[in-house]
Amino acid sequence: MADKKEVPEGWPLVTGDYEVGDPQSCVAISSNGSYFHMEHLKGVAIQGPDKTENIGLEKIITNVISNPNIRFLIAGGAEVPGHISGGTLIALVKGGIDPSSHKVVGSTGAIPFIENLPDEAVARFRDQVEVIDMIGEEDYGKINAKVQELIARDPGAYPEDAMVVKIGGEGEEAAKIEMPLAMPASPHMATIDRATEQITYKTQLIARDQKLTSGLSMNGLIGLLVGFLATLIFLLPLIMGVI
Repeated sequence: MADKKEVPEGWPLVTGDYEVGDPQSCVAISSNGSYFHMEHLKGVAIQGPDKTENIGLEKIITNVISNPNIRFLIAGGAEVPGHISGGTLIALVKGGIDPSSHKVVGSTGAIPFIENLPDEAVARFRDQVEVIDMIGEEDYGKINAKVQELIARDPGAYPEDAMVVKIGGEGEEAAKIEMPLAMPASPHMATIDRATEQITYKTQLIARDQKLTSGLSMNGLIGLLVGFLATLIFLLPLIMGVI
């Protein structure tokens, strides 16, 4: 039987729109833009949607690295248009983040920046889990089959203890990293948390649309100017002939 480790009290440490199963399981699921239900999933540690390629992904990282038993992360469900949260998760594990910009290398999402986590947390996440690409899959039968396959491959808990990313004093042990965003919140904060993510999501889409509209308007103006100049050049000989 694979070796397991105790998880921190109160795990998962960051509130979110998720369901918790067996903390000793080696498998977690991100359903991206879809909503799965734990009663239809067997042997999963935690599962839930991830609609943003920044804050949502940071929460996944935080909850995964604080549970060393999680060694596989299935990225399933529908992809989120624009944000590409599933693709960003896969890109993060594959290429990491740019050290200067904090942008997820290789992501095509709208705002794929990991700005609220230390580099150590991202490195730990990439080393701890293997991401399984099942983006687009919503069939419980196929997902459960993959879960059981991964459980059979369970390598045991990650060798290092849980990395708890939260606010801590100077006397905290080395595995605990300061991160104001990841402070545990009371249960009622989950509703506020979800509303905040939805507002962030819509604001990003509006900003992107405005940028696109501005670009199209500028391109249209340039096109009219070029057309006018071309017409003027074409008619110039005729005008000179008349004069």
